[in-house]
Amino acid sequence: MKNYPKKNIIYGAIGITTLLAITTCFGINDAGERTVVQFPTGTLFVKFTPGIYFNGFGSTEVYWDVITYDFDKDGSAGKKNENSLVASGIAVRYQDGGTGTVFGKARFALPNDEETMIRLHKDFRDRFGVAQKLIRTVTEESMNLTAGLMTSEEAYAEKRGIFTQWAEQQVASGKFFTELKSVLEKQEDTNEHLTRNIPVIKYGTDGLPLQHASDFKMYGIKVNGFQLTDWDFEKKTLEQISRKREATMGIITAKADAERARQETLTAEEQGKKNVMVDRYTKEQEKIQAVVDAEKEKEVAVTQAMQAVLVAEQGKLEAEQKRLAAVAYKQEQILRGEGDGEYKRLVMSADGALATKLDAWKTVHIRYAEAIEKQKWVPEIQMGGSSQLPGSAANDLIEMLKVQTAKELKLDMSMTGK
Repeated sequence: MKNYPKKNIIYGAIGITTLLAITTCFGINDAGERTVVQFPTGTLFVKFTPGIYFNGFGSTEVYWDVITYDFDKDGSAGKKNENSLVASGIAVRYQDGGTGTVFGKARFALPNDEETMIRLHKDFRDRFGVAQKLIRTVTEESMNLTAGLMTSEEAYAEKRGIFTQWAEQQVASGKFFTELKSVLEKQEDTNEHLTRNIPVIKYGTDGLPLQHASDFKMYGIKVNGFQLTDWDFEKKTLEQISRKREATMGIITAKADAERARQETLTAEEQGKKNVMVDRYTKEQEKIQAVVDAEKEKEVAVTQAMQAVLVAEQGKLEAEQKRLAAVAYKQEQILRGEGDGEYKRLVMSADGALATKLDAWKTVHIRYAEAIEKQKWVPEIQMGGSSQLPGSAANDLIEMLKVQTAKELKLDMSMTGK
């Protein structure tokens, strides 16, 4: 075996001793944790921030900054989490004696001041004591006290939100003061009414619930997350709730049917009234329309009669105008005739109607001449002898006609004058 120098052995021993002293006198605080250090002299201090701290050969205890209590329904009981409490729900008993289980999660933050943290350490010694003896106990007790303020049916139906609110309030701020209240309840099997005393929350003059001193407040623990996710009830309670729900639904259905029938009756009645009113108003409209039509026909007839009268009056006026025009025309013609006759008379008196007579005489002789012109006054063949000259007979006839015309016209063809 190789012999090492004695000097080297001494240096090695010193190094090992120094290393052991360093590892024994110093420690490291991890993020998410705080370390309570107790020196050999008995002095305590808390290392809250991550990093190296000096313990001086003292003892140390590590705590989690946040402890989670998982009592949910999704297999949390089989999980292992270093800073979590794990349970398969919290068993509770309700006001009516029914039992059940409440599931959820809660998070609790440990105090951040050294004095409170040291007091917590002195009372519970380690993180497991804090988790099991303080957090679990307060949470489960608050859950049961909350369940005792309502029946299983109320927790099942209408008071789930209130259950969560009351449970969180009691966990964070202390248990409620309660008092007994007498209530009259009807027994479903016998239909009898029995008086029962039930616990209710006691309220102060300010209207807020009165609460006992909170263990969490005393140790500076804050609830920074609280959720209830589900409820389980015993089979008997579920059957009772189911029967009651069926009965309630039957009553509701019967009431709904009765209400529907009543509404249908009212609807039918209202519909009948509506039909009557519609018929009545239809008849009234027909009556009004008939009156309007009659008035219209009457007005039309009156208008037509008035028009006929006006037409007749107009015809009468026109006839009168025509009569007057005829009378005027007659008078005009008479006056014209009288005027023309008087004119002609005066003319004839003045010259003996010479112009007229000459015209008549002229016309007659022209006709005579035309007639004579057409005759053959000289025979083309003359048999035997005659002392009368040819054409003398025509001259005689002409002279005779002249005399006859002058006589008829009383025309004096003689020349007068100086």
